[in-house]
Amino acid sequence: MRRSFDTWMVAVLTSLSMILFGSIALAQQEKTVGKVAALEGTAYVLHKGSTESTFLTSESPVYQEDIIQTEAASKIKLVFLDGTSLNLGEHGTLKITQFVYSPEQKIQTAILTIAAGAFRAVVEKLLPKSKLEVTTHTAVAAIRGTDWMGEVTADSSAFVVLEGRVTCIFNANPAVRGRVHLFRPGLGTTVRADQPPTRPNRWSEERVSALKKATELP
Repeated sequence: MRRSFDTWMVAVLTSLSMILFGSIALAQQEKTVGKVAALEGTAYVLHKGSTESTFLTSESPVYQEDIIQTEAASKIKLVFLDGTSLNLGEHGTLKITQFVYSPEQKIQTAILTIAAGAFRAVVEKLLPKSKLEVTTHTAVAAIRGTDWMGEVTADSSAFVVLEGRVTCIFNANPAVRGRVHLFRPGLGTTVRADQPPTRPNRWSEERVSALKKATELP
């Protein structure tokens, strides 16, 4: 009798464990915000709550609050659920700070924090309730439908528009006043620590080409 009860308990606990594991796996899947669409070289990710980074491969899923880094001579392309893509060049560091996409509720929020490296972002579409921002240690760039690039170094952040426009760029320090709008292709600005963005100016073809090469992936 006791053996039958023990066998029954083992079966119940095993079933509960399988249900719990399945629920956790499903919850993790639901938090997926995009995937790796292309990778050249080596990149790795640190997931929220983890203490060890893991290597990324093509088609690897990415999640909110992931921190993604690329090594020397490496590039990665991420495509998010809303169709937005972001290419990150070598020695780059990106955090998916916040991402919410609900076509049913017409909500679209993406805040991407770039600590270092060259990047290129293409926004495919915007919902009525949308908030898309790229933040760095010196700047915040609020985005409308556009194709644009940037380069983040230890002391500055530079941005340039290829198509469309970037609605507004300002210093990450709220005490620093001054905002600029990149409203035409080819216009760029630089934001240094505790300084307002520089006046929009047309970047040289050489500078634009260098950034394109640094972030180019299929």
